[in-house]
Amino acid sequence: EEVGRDTYHHTFFEMLGNWSFGDYFKREAIGWAWELLTGVWGLPKERLYATVFAGDPHDGLEPDEEAAALWAEVTDIDPTHVQRFGKKDNFWEMGAHGPGGPCSEIHIDLTDDGSGAALVNAGDPRVIEIWNLVFIQFNRDESERLLPLSARHIDTGMGFERIVAVLQGKKSNYDSDVCAPLLQHIAELTGKRYTGKLG
Repeated sequence: EEVGRDTYHHTFFEMLGNWSFGDYFKREAIGWAWELLTGVWGLPKERLYATVFAGDPHDGLEPDEEAAALWAEVTDIDPTHVQRFGKKDNFWEMGAHGPGGPCSEIHIDLTDDGSGAALVNAGDPRVIEIWNLVFIQFNRDESERLLPLSARHIDTGMGFERIVAVLQGKKSNYDSDVCAPLLQHIAELTGKRYTGKLG
C-alpha cells in the first residue's frame, strides 16, 4: 500500500550499512554515522534529526536513555533534534520471534525553510529517514518474552536511493542519476514523457 505512492518508497532498493557481532555497539554506531553524514558527505547538521526509542510498557521496555545520552556525547547534533518515538518507529524485530532491539533513526529535513521538526516519522516526503541504527540486544522467545542477549550486536541500514537523491539535491529518488536514465529510456521506448508527478 505504501509502494509507488510517494517519492522515496519503491519495490527495488539497495541497503547500505554495517554489522557488528559482539564487537562495537551504540557509541561507535552513532558516532560513525554522524561522522559519515556530516564530516565526510557534508550534510547540514541543522537539517538532521535523530530518533530514539521511547520505551514500551507492554513489553516492559525502558526508554533507550543510553542512545539519547550518546547522541549528546559523541555528536554535536542540536539537542532539540533528538526525538523519542514508540515501538512502531523505533524498535526493530526480525519477525514474530528472534533477535531485535531499540533503534535510532536519522532523518533529514528537506523542507524549503528547514521547518520540518514536526514532520519526523509523519510520512511526509519533505522529512525522510535515511539511516536506521538497530541495536540488537534482545531475543523474543516463543512465549513472546523479550530476553537479553548474551552479546549485543549492530545492524544498520541506509537506503542507497534515498541518500543518493539527498546528496544530489533531488527531492525525489526518481530524479537522481540512479533512476533518471532508466526513466528516460522507458520514456523513449514508450513514447510517454516522464513528468515526475505521482498518481
